[in-house]
Amino acid sequence: MEACIIKRKYTLFTLAILSILCGVLIGFYLFSLDKISNIYISKTQETVYNMKKDILKDTVNNIISEIEVRRKTKVNYLEKFMTRTAAVLKLKTELSEAEFNNFIITFFKGNPDYDFVQVVLWDTRENKAIYDPLNLSKGNWEDTLKEVVPEMATYRLVTHGKKIIFLGISKEYSNQLVKAEVSDIIRSTRFGDNSYVWVHKIINYTGGDNYAIRIVHPNLPETEGTYLSTNTKDINGNLPYQTELQGINKNGELFFTYYFKELESDRISEKLTYAKLYKDYDWVIAMGMYLDDIQEDIDLMNQQSKTLVSRLMLVLLLVFVIILLISYCIITLIEKIRYHNTSKLMESEMNQDILTRAGNRRSGTIDINKAFKSYQKSDADPVIMMFDIDHFKGINDEHGHATGDLVLVEIVNATSGIVRSSDKIIRWGGDEFIIIFNGLQKKNALAFAQSILSVISALEISVGETVIKPTISIGISFFQKTDTESMDILKRADRALYLSKEKGRNQANLL
Repeated sequence: MEACIIKRKYTLFTLAILSILCGVLIGFYLFSLDKISNIYISKTQETVYNMKKDILKDTVNNIISEIEVRRKTKVNYLEKFMTRTAAVLKLKTELSEAEFNNFIITFFKGNPDYDFVQVVLWDTRENKAIYDPLNLSKGNWEDTLKEVVPEMATYRLVTHGKKIIFLGISKEYSNQLVKAEVSDIIRSTRFGDNSYVWVHKIINYTGGDNYAIRIVHPNLPETEGTYLSTNTKDINGNLPYQTELQGINKNGELFFTYYFKELESDRISEKLTYAKLYKDYDWVIAMGMYLDDIQEDIDLMNQQSKTLVSRLMLVLLLVFVIILLISYCIITLIEKIRYHNTSKLMESEMNQDILTRAGNRRSGTIDINKAFKSYQKSDADPVIMMFDIDHFKGINDEHGHATGDLVLVEIVNATSGIVRSSDKIIRWGGDEFIIIFNGLQKKNALAFAQSILSVISALEISVGETVIKPTISIGISFFQKTDTESMDILKRADRALYLSKEKGRNQANLL
């Protein structure tokens, strides 16, 4: 009886000790869990927040990089255009001075294809301009060049006897083309989490009313072209434009928050924004994310982490640390995947011509450079075909630009149906296209080009009661050992294309 009492007391004592130990253990775990959870939540929020900021900053910087690439590409295109124009004028050297003067004036006056070309026809004997529609000339020829040349993106001088012709395309015109292209890209690009990119141009860096004008705003497209004021307040009384301008003036970029209408909604929410100045255009390029959307991601990840931790109570701190690391890795991976997909989508949009869905000039330049490097290393020589649409200007003039766009699309679709999936069709500019054929044998190039001509000439594009039957002219070339840069092959292809046009169009020539 006494032994039973002692045993029972020992059992109760053991149970009591175990209960106390369990209680202490559970209490310690709950205390630790609460502390660690607070630390983890804070760290998760900080990590997600910083990654969102990186996405905003990288996206804006990618757009600025795209502007730089397009500016260089546009100048190269205008250089090429100017070279062709000068070559046309040089073909008229057999004309008398009077005939040449009349030709120059007739050629440029009222010609919509050259209304962006600035022209001065200078008589060196009389030391004055005899044709200067834009009043560019000064007292003498040297002063004229000194005043005009710095404003040009590209220019050429052509002489004929005692006459000198100045031909130039302004930097302002080139930049206007780039601004329009980039603005269209920004308007058409879509991001997740209600995010978008907007642009406004600073007019007065000291601020005040009308200190800037809105250029692009996908959330409020109807306000594009309106003026902005640093005195504008959000619903909390913040001055977002003033804050932005102060940061731009100080560092050229900044992160800041303010309240603004959500995309495709009337709801007002706090927004994290990154803005950066592109000084050459006085553009402030910005992108923002609403904090509610960021917090949803943070809350979701925190809830998942707490659930995992509660199910693994017995493994205490060790498993909790492992779960912490796993959760952290999951967050990082998810954000990296989302960032990668966003960047990939934007890169795809930037590398594709919006109208025809062919590659654009940016992607084409990259592909040709790669092909040239491959040729230098392994002699792998692709066939390069350059073509443009015969009498395309006439189609635009007679039927309108919408019909011209339809012709471009149909020709690209028809060409895509005959080339291989490994071949690349690139819209080089306007109605000019390039096709890169990797692996096509040189001896088969003309025959394959003839197949393309046949497919295109068989097209019948209905526009109302009118049927348009377009044709194209093709120039073909290959890399040569004497090439010093990738663009040399395009120069030959362009000459071959010009030869096809001289011979009557709707044909292919190889150079």
